[in-house]
Amino acid sequence: MDSVSVPESLPTDPGSPVGQTTSSFLDQGANNDRGPSREPNNNDTKTDRSLRRRWRKALKQEWTQPIVRGPYHEYVHKLVEAGWENLRDLDNYMSAGQNPGPNRPLIISVLDISNDSQLKLWPVITSEDELSSFMKQQTRNGVKVRLYMAEYPDCPRASTVEAFGSAFKLDPRFFKLAINSPGHVFTPAQRHRAPFVNIGFGVLNESTDSRTDAERFNVLVYAQPDESGSGWTGIIFFSSQTKITVSPRIVTDPPPFQSSLPPATDHKPRSFREVYIESLSYQNAAQLAVSPFYTISSLLLVNSYCWNDIIARIRQEDHRVRGISDYSVGHTEEIERSLGVVQRSGSLGWKGNDEPYAVDIRNRLEEDFKHLVNETDLLWKARDKTRKIRQQNSDARWNTLTNAFTYLFAPITIMTGVYGMNVSQISGSDSNPNIWQFFVATVALNVVMLLTLAISNWIHTMLKHGRRAGVREILGFAVGNIRTK
Repeated sequence: MDSVSVPESLPTDPGSPVGQTTSSFLDQGANNDRGPSREPNNNDTKTDRSLRRRWRKALKQEWTQPIVRGPYHEYVHKLVEAGWENLRDLDNYMSAGQNPGPNRPLIISVLDISNDSQLKLWPVITSEDELSSFMKQQTRNGVKVRLYMAEYPDCPRASTVEAFGSAFKLDPRFFKLAINSPGHVFTPAQRHRAPFVNIGFGVLNESTDSRTDAERFNVLVYAQPDESGSGWTGIIFFSSQTKITVSPRIVTDPPPFQSSLPPATDHKPRSFREVYIESLSYQNAAQLAVSPFYTISSLLLVNSYCWNDIIARIRQEDHRVRGISDYSVGHTEEIERSLGVVQRSGSLGWKGNDEPYAVDIRNRLEEDFKHLVNETDLLWKARDKTRKIRQQNSDARWNTLTNAFTYLFAPITIMTGVYGMNVSQISGSDSNPNIWQFFVATVALNVVMLLTLAISNWIHTMLKHGRRAGVREILGFAVGNIRTK
């Protein structure tokens, strides 16, 4: 395994030496998440009414102030004015980001792959100011590939978009996908050749009452080649901070029996960013530096595993309830999109896709995702068949109820027509029959009708199917359950 070093703190001098080499960078970097900085509690003694007045005044001043655009925001705004209307949502999003809004925690990990194929994970960054300081202080001397892995809930902050966009001159359509804009982004041909890809993830949501609920989020990967040399910079956005108890080893083959085993791993919950960082330590660093697709292959393997877990859970829940369980929709569409990403080796504009190891992992991933697509199709067909059977059973139960009422009231109607009001208890004449004779005749007629229907069903089953119908079957037919086997 390639050795990795983590400095205890960011050096102030770009030429200063890095920290000591450790056997594993995971304990010192990937799990070294510092929570986002928070404002101190307001211990002022002013009343709530006074505080609300001050807040409304601040908001009013904020809205009346002109929008101050950063360099990248100004670039996006001018593109919109020049005719790229599909970027208007991004322009508005960055403008709205200057006003007070919800605080979205930000966690950024930086991983370097040096020219001699060594991995180095830097301390976690939790603000755009720290990110800007890092990029100014830490040059790419001796580093072939640098990966920035940003993790946030739902959408990135406008300041995050400004920081990454201005530093790396990124395509603004990348951020349009990051903010979940519903508008048109680009054509399929443009999407297939763009330097970035969007991977739809799904993970079971254990915090809800439904066992099949899944949280869906996106992972965006941008691979930007260096202006000179064969290196590149990777920017990976994780739009979820959900933690899972999954090790990336679960998608790899275990070592043979009685062979050397790897050390035990920590089973505490980790975010997808942390899982991905750990997975990089199990891959060949020299190959990671050449092919961006091979670099994200472990991410796609985890994605395949999570979707398999969801489909299996839905199938188990359907079997448990003996019907159709509730679950969120859109799984098949996301899986097919991931399959398309695999078939293109990420993006047609990426380099290193024709490397033998990249081709091999692509073939394996394509096999996995095609299997997932087939499994979801089979699941949908089984659920559709179950739905039709349930509808037929519901119609049959309604027919049974209707027939039962018919069989009950038809003899009563007939007997009422025969006797009319001519019973001694109503007419007062002893020459007329008693009322009990009316009820006896009604019950007798009911029994005759049921026996006639039962015998006819027994004969029909014998002639058509060559078997003798059971008592339960013929009586069920007689009371209105017309289904026969």
